[in-house]
Amino acid sequence: MFSQTFRLGRSYRAAKLAACLEATYFDPPGYTEGTGSIVHLDRNGVLDGFMGVIAMTMVVGERTLRAGILSAYMAADPDNNPGIGVSLIRGVTARDFDLLFTDTANRTSLDIARATRFVILPAQSLEWVKIHRPAGTAAYFLGKRLPRLARWIVPIARAADSVLRRFLPSGSPRPDGIVSRPIAAADFAEAARPFLAHYDLKPDPAELGWFVEQAGLQTKYGPLQIREVVDRTSRRIGLYLLYARRDGVAYALQLLALPNREELVVGRMFADAAEFGAVAVRGATSPDLMKGLFRQKGLFYHHVMGTIAWTRDPEVAATLRGGNVFLGGIAGETWARIVTEDFS
Repeated sequence: MFSQTFRLGRSYRAAKLAACLEATYFDPPGYTEGTGSIVHLDRNGVLDGFMGVIAMTMVVGERTLRAGILSAYMAADPDNNPGIGVSLIRGVTARDFDLLFTDTANRTSLDIARATRFVILPAQSLEWVKIHRPAGTAAYFLGKRLPRLARWIVPIARAADSVLRRFLPSGSPRPDGIVSRPIAAADFAEAARPFLAHYDLKPDPAELGWFVEQAGLQTKYGPLQIREVVDRTSRRIGLYLLYARRDGVAYALQLLALPNREELVVGRMFADAAEFGAVAVRGATSPDLMKGLFRQKGLFYHHVMGTIAWTRDPEVAATLRGGNVFLGGIAGETWARIVTEDFS
C-alpha cells in the first residue's frame, strides 16, 4: 500500500523500505503498543487503510504526555473511499494519546481535521525561502525536471551568479563575531534544554537525540549539519539543524535561539548555507523565530503544509491555542526518511 500510494511507478528495494518503516514506527523511545500506528480493514478483513504514528513524549509544565506524530496516511482508492480517512482519525484518537499532531497536513488532511476537532496552528503553517543565487536556484529546479541538462546548466548558472554578485548587494552578511561549529547529535539534544525551557509545550529533551540521529540518515537534501552558534564571548546563543549540499536548496529543519538573539542565529545560518554552496534555503515558520526572520532581507513566505494538533485534555487544548508550543521541525515529520527517500 505504501508503494502504491507514495512510490507508484517507481522501483524500490522492498527490504530497505520495510526496515525504514519498522525503525520509524517501532523504534522511537516513546513507543508503546497503545501509541502505535493503526490499520483499517474492509468488510472482508482486507487491509485498505493505514495511519502511521511516530511516538514522541511531550511535556506540559511538570506533566509528560503520550504524543504521536501523524504520518503517512494511505487508503486504497481514496477517491471512492473517503470515509477511510475519517475512520482512521477516529480510531487513532480513541487510543492512549494525550496529543496528536502533524506538520505535513495537506488540503485533504485539513478537511478531515476540521471535521474531527483538530486545532490548526497558522504560525507554524508557512514556509520561508531565502534565495542566495538566483540563477543557481533556477538551474536547480530545471535540473529536477530535466536531470540530463543539470551537468550543463549548473556551470552556466554559477557564472551568471558571479556576474550578478557584482551588481547586487549580498542579502546575507556574516554577523560580526558570531560563529558556528559542529556538534554531535547527542550534544545537540542536551544543548537544546535551555532553548526549550520557555515553551509551554515541548518535546521531552531526553528523546531528542534519537530524532536527531534519525534525521541524519536522510539523504535527499544533503548531509545534516548539526551546529551550535556562539557569540564573541563563546556563549552559546543558538542551535540549528540544516540539510545542505553544493548547488542544492538547503532545508533548515530546526533553528533555536535565545530571546533577542534570533536575528544573529538566523543570519549565521544563512551565511553558513551560502558557504556550504546552497543556492537557496527554506524552512518552516514558528512564532519565536519570526523576529529573526523579519530582519533578514530577501525572504518570501508561502503555504506548503499545515500544522494541526488534537487533544482531549482541556489544559493541553488551551496551551495549543496560546501558541507558545514547539511543534514542527524535529517535532514533526519532515525529518523522516519515509517522507523523502526513494529506497532504490
